[in-house]
This record gives sequence, C-alpha cells and structure tokens, in this order.
Amino acid sequence: MEVKRPQAPQGITLVIPTMNRAEVLLDTLRDIQKQDFRDYEVIVVDQSDVPNAEAEALLSAFGVPAHYCYVTHFRGLPEARNFGWRMAQKDIILYIDDDIRCGPEFLQAHFDAHIKTGAGMIAGGITESKGDRTQPGGPGSFNWWTATPKRNFHHSQAGWCLHAPGGNFSIHRQILEEIGGLDENLTIGAALYEETELGLRIHAAGHKCWFEPQAHLVHLAAPMGGCRVGPDVPGYVFGMGHNRSIIIFRHLRLWHRPSALIRMVVYGMSYSRADRSLAPFRSALRGILAGRQAAKLIKSEAGL
Repeated sequence: MEVKRPQAPQGITLVIPTMNRAEVLLDTLRDIQKQDFRDYEVIVVDQSDVPNAEAEALLSAFGVPAHYCYVTHFRGLPEARNFGWRMAQKDIILYIDDDIRCGPEFLQAHFDAHIKTGAGMIAGGITESKGDRTQPGGPGSFNWWTATPKRNFHHSQAGWCLHAPGGNFSIHRQILEEIGGLDENLTIGAALYEETELGLRIHAAGHKCWFEPQAHLVHLAAPMGGCRVGPDVPGYVFGMGHNRSIIIFRHLRLWHRPSALIRMVVYGMSYSRADRSLAPFRSALRGILAGRQAAKLIKSEAGL
C-alpha cells in the first residue's frame, strides 16, 4: 500500500473539549498560553452544565486567536472534536484533554514531528499522574486477535504506531476532511476507542502515525467531569461492547473476529462478577449486537 504524505503544514489549531472541569481547565490554558511556538490558535469546546466565564476571560487575553465555544446542541467527545476541527484555520489539528499540564515546548514538538516524519498523525507522549502501566507491545500498537489497543505512551522510544492517545495527538486537517472526521457513533458511554478507530481508519486510508515522546504532557485524570459513566457499570459496559464491536466488524478480518468477540464477552463476565449482578454481562451482549448493527450501517453508508 502506497503511503500518502500530506502537504507541508502551516500552524496548529489546538482543540480542547471540556465538560464540568472549570478549575483544571484554567491550569491547562495557562500552560498553553506560555508556548514557545506562536503560529497557533485555541478552540475550547465547552459542554459543561454552565459556562466558564473565567476560561472565556483568560482566552480573550491569550495573544493568539482563541475561541471559547459553549455548546448545548450536542454532548459527546467525538462531536466536540469534530466541531473543533471544522472551525480550524490552521493545518494541524492538535487535540488534548482539559486536565493536563505541559511545558512551553509542547506545541513546537508536535509541529517538528510532522515536518520531520511526514506522518499524517502524531501520537504524543503521556505521563499519567496516577502512575503508568506498561502493556505488552510497543506504543500505540494493536492486538488484532483481541481488538485491544495498547497504550505505552509513557515510553521514550519514538517510532511508527497504529493509533494515538485521545488526550494528546495531532493530525492534518486535510486528512480529517478526507476521512470524514471522528466517528460520532462512538459517543456512547465513555467514548471508548474513538481515537483507536480513528487511527485504524487513517492507516486504512494510506496514511501513517508516528509516536513522538518529546511532544509530552502530564495527564491529571481529574476525578470530576469529563465523559465518565460514573457508577453506572452496565452503562459503561454497554458502551464498551458497542464501540469495541464497531472496531471488530469494521476493521478486523474475518479470522480475527471470533477471538475478539470472545474477549469482549469475557470482559462482560468479569464486570458481572465484580458487580455481583448479571446486568453488566447482559449489557455487554446488547452492546456487541448494537455495535455490529452500527458497523453495518457505517459500511453501507460508505459504500463498502
């Protein structure tokens, strides 16, 4: 397969989806305001219960184009990411979470990685404030037999990968236009695997993803807000089954699917055992069936 190389980029649009994290968002914005790289703009897509007047005031004094967008007509992480890139005026779209800390070299590292590698997408490095967990495989790898994305974005070795961390990745706007942006079918639950599905679709379209540990940030994993499901375990498991099923039936070959489906069923059983209820297991099965139907519709609409 021929690998496509995007045109040389001009500038960065930083898109920050946020929901009910007023205080931590301010710290994130203060770090972004101190960047060495100056050819950038900021778009905050706020889906909170009430507007964040302090964040809006801070953005008005940024010194670069900065937009505070309080939206009430949708709620979902893929929708917020799509809303942001469609407003963008720069060539590189950089996505971060609203609860991060980064140094002044952060944007420059993303931009330099695009220039150096010609990759369509850059996966940035992440240190989890609550501790990192090493998984088998390299950063941004993917187990096709179980449909399991491997993170390892705390590693220090740069290289090619298949997907990126949702809280730190950048992509050419022309590629988002080419492939239709993020899949809003993955909004359900905690929007699990939306960045994994995007990476696999980018790869299928002939582009490549590069892991750049120098484009690094710290993820605080704030306990409030965001797209957490909270105490609704069956709801979380339904979303997991639904979104994982979309990946299985959209991206996996026929011989990979049985073991990947069995792994999802096992997840449902383990959540039921921990919850001492059959509800999570039933939710996993319902999620798998709903995701399969959604994957069929996606392929039908794409003419596949």
